[in-house]
Amino acid sequence: MSIGEIVLIALIVVNVLAFLSAVWVAYLDWKKDGQWSWTYPLEGLFIIPLCILLAFGWPIVKLRDYRKEKIRKRQFEESKKYHLQQFAFRLKGLPFKPSSTEVIYVENVFNERLNDMIRHNINYIQECFNNNKYFCSQFIYLPNLIEELANEEKLMDYIAPYRKEKQLSEDINLKDFNLLDFLLVPENRNKIPPCFARYQGEENGYSLFECVGFEPEEEIDEKDFFHALSSAFDYYPMATGPVYQTKKPEEKTGAEENFDEESKLLISEVEERIFKLRKLGISQWALEQLVKPELKLSRLVITKDYRLLLPDYNDMEIKMEPLVKAVFLLFLNHPEGILFKHLPDYREELTKIYVKLKPLGMSDRAIQSIEDVTNPLLNSINEKCARIRGAFVGQFDDHMARHYYIDGFRGEAKKIALPRDLVVWE
Repeated sequence: MSIGEIVLIALIVVNVLAFLSAVWVAYLDWKKDGQWSWTYPLEGLFIIPLCILLAFGWPIVKLRDYRKEKIRKRQFEESKKYHLQQFAFRLKGLPFKPSSTEVIYVENVFNERLNDMIRHNINYIQECFNNNKYFCSQFIYLPNLIEELANEEKLMDYIAPYRKEKQLSEDINLKDFNLLDFLLVPENRNKIPPCFARYQGEENGYSLFECVGFEPEEEIDEKDFFHALSSAFDYYPMATGPVYQTKKPEEKTGAEENFDEESKLLISEVEERIFKLRKLGISQWALEQLVKPELKLSRLVITKDYRLLLPDYNDMEIKMEPLVKAVFLLFLNHPEGILFKHLPDYREELTKIYVKLKPLGMSDRAIQSIEDVTNPLLNSINEKCARIRGAFVGQFDDHMARHYYIDGFRGEAKKIALPRDLVVWE
């Protein structure tokens, strides 16, 4: 019996005894005075909920421990059955920033049987990782990675919106790429069995990978094997979790103070799209090798009816709500930038721009919105800046998009960095 169980039993016994003692004292007073008093029983009554809580809590704790033990036993049996080995290795000089969301197949020398198994079950392997309870991961099988990325047209257009058809690099061959080429201690390479590896974090300047190695016997149930393998990662300890603060951060007030945080938060309607289009870790590195992204800025054409077009990005149109677009055009008119504390000075100009976008007239609500967005004590301008940023970053990668949205350091004028010779007004 554990110490926790002993303490739990002791608490229950003590609390029950305390309640019974209160009842007993009330009984003795009744025999002495002939009058029953509810004072002591009621005082002891608060013990009952605690007893009930403990009575239910104990089985829950025991059930949790039972389930953990069951999982450990199952993993132990699977480890013996499929010769799974948990270990870690450290790498140095990786050409990409690893991501803990990726699980990569690693082998020292080519193993035909294992590679055939992976190729035949690659969709099932990803399904297993998707169904993990705690840590869902993207499975990376390097021989297939380039082919998978090359078929993702939307992804290609996102990181290189200027690209034309079939502009893919032909000088990359991930089949020759091996994580073990970057081992901190190369002498250990021959000791490492075929494995699935997942990045865990930085350790003294090196990349630490957690691994599950395997040497399955012939004639195994392949699906059961890969399910066991993915499950091992689900319960593998990870160096991630919530960040706890010991001091409540000071609240910031006003548009200028909150710009760095709020203006860089993407609005909800584009977050999911961006998440799907962006890649991390070796996937991002492979994608950049495949596409060779460059900083090619498109002309920005403002049409007579105030549509925003990027003709050099395959005639992409950037859509915004009228007031958001009016704020964008206001800053576009001022390449020197605008200090937020001077926003009230631009209220009249912003109103004129908005009227052009909404020629049917100004409502009281629109007038109030313009007053709010030019009030440096409110966060309305930050929300509009976030929407402008989201409109561009939702269409193409930030390394180019940052030239089109409003940005700037704290205390300095916020501006749109796009060279004005690329701005065309029809």
